[in-house]
Amino acid sequence: MLKINIQQAIDQVDEKYWSNQKNGKLTKKNAKVFGKYYGLNKLLNDVATENVRNFKVHCKNVLKYQNGTINTKLASLSKLCTYARGLKGFKFTWGVPLIEYESVNNQREFVLNADLEKKLLTTAKDMYKYDESDLWECLILTGCRVSELLNLTWDNVQDDFLNIVDTKNGEDRYVPIFDEVKAILNRRRKMKLARPFPLSIHSVEWAWKQVRKKLGLSDEKDFVMHSLRHTYITRLLNKKVGIEVVQKIAGHKDIRITQRYNHPTKDDIRNAIKDING
Repeated sequence: MLKINIQQAIDQVDEKYWSNQKNGKLTKKNAKVFGKYYGLNKLLNDVATENVRNFKVHCKNVLKYQNGTINTKLASLSKLCTYARGLKGFKFTWGVPLIEYESVNNQREFVLNADLEKKLLTTAKDMYKYDESDLWECLILTGCRVSELLNLTWDNVQDDFLNIVDTKNGEDRYVPIFDEVKAILNRRRKMKLARPFPLSIHSVEWAWKQVRKKLGLSDEKDFVMHSLRHTYITRLLNKKVGIEVVQKIAGHKDIRITQRYNHPTKDDIRNAIKDING
């Protein structure tokens, strides 16, 4: 059986993934918080659900972390576990540890309406941000994460789906696409681009900042690029698409994360009961 300690796991994941990601240094630092608690030289093989639960108690009572901060540490640990499970010969002594995230209040709940969506894309084009406009429109129409589309290759573009690989939760998934997205990708393919969106995260974020300022939304802190993904998922739920289907499309490992995107209004609740009452 292949044995790997916490430090080795952190180093290997950092080399293969985190070192190439925008927040990679912070993610590695989060993983080391667990390593410092559990022991960097101890085997990842022996980590059990009980250890994870005790770590959460340590984060809350000793380190005085809020739930959202605890979840970032757990996400880094989850990545270590997912990576190790993919290594030939690796096996957890006590079974795959369960990562139970803490509940947090909804964050970044900004949802674009049709008018703002149109203004965003039009303003981007008026500022000659054509690549970014294409990217943002595809984010709104697929619900993908920004990193997923920036890393997308032409081989991953299929007739009716995008094959998203090396996702945040470590599992590949298929995202359905329709005429609008197909048209954008076909046009970009004809441009002989190395991949659909050969942009850096830094250039895209800079463009977002400029366009947001032009729209007069610089002070709207929740209006971030993640809002485009949030908008797509919220629209699916509003159209009564089954939450299990939405979870699959969004690539959420825990259905509770999908549920955070559901924001029923008083009218939604009243209409639902009205329908039941005929």
